[in-house]
Amino acid sequence: MVDLGPPPGTITDQQQVGGAASGGNPYTLAGTDYEHYRPAYLPAAVRAGLSGLQDPQVLDVGAGSGKFTRALAAQGIKVSALEPAASMREMFRESLPQIPLYKGKAEDVGELFAPETFDALCYAQSWHWVDKEAACVAAAKVLKPGGRLVIIYNQMNVSFPWVKRLSRVMRSGDVHHPNRVPKVGKGFQKPELRLFQWGVSLPVTALFALAKTRSSYLKASERGKQHLQNNLQSYLLGDLALDPNQTVTLPYYTLVWVAPKIG
Repeated sequence: MVDLGPPPGTITDQQQVGGAASGGNPYTLAGTDYEHYRPAYLPAAVRAGLSGLQDPQVLDVGAGSGKFTRALAAQGIKVSALEPAASMREMFRESLPQIPLYKGKAEDVGELFAPETFDALCYAQSWHWVDKEAACVAAAKVLKPGGRLVIIYNQMNVSFPWVKRLSRVMRSGDVHHPNRVPKVGKGFQKPELRLFQWGVSLPVTALFALAKTRSSYLKASERGKQHLQNNLQSYLLGDLALDPNQTVTLPYYTLVWVAPKIG
């Protein structure tokens, strides 16, 4: 039996701009599953990305259904959101009608907003989808002096062998390791990392639903989707000998990369 416990000293229990098979955003195919099964963001991680800023004006870029926007608003942060996908904006509006929401991509911010409007641009689960150079040029225009890029990833903690294998079975392409510094444009300093380890308790059955929120699953054919779920069942119920009705703790870490603007 595999030890499914969280890392020592963790905090327990306290998306998304990409290409689908049709060339659009694959996460629009996830419906509400993304909102329900992807983890929320630790308040401490949210604060870490904005530490040192006084009453900051923040733009959540690639806001999706609003998971990170909600975390910012809960901290009393003045936040606006940017999201290219219509279906994601609809979900966002249902839960966060009071937050200013704009249609557009990371590369568009220089055209959508006045110069020096924001203290921070946040990219939660979205930085790997953007054109880095174009996004940084645009961000530099709308950031105030002393502003920053904040790149955030909630990531299954693949330092645990069973979680690393789980990630592979799920075909989670968005594995972002702490030793892989995100690439940013020349207008920004090298990103520095704040790392938070934690875990979330959930039933084994929820892992099957979580797998369905991955872009690899969403873009697959019906046959491919069934193959992925069969592999996951074989791993969880066969190799790990888990009971579908039991609860496990899935270890996570949150990576918060902060890249200050130069000049």
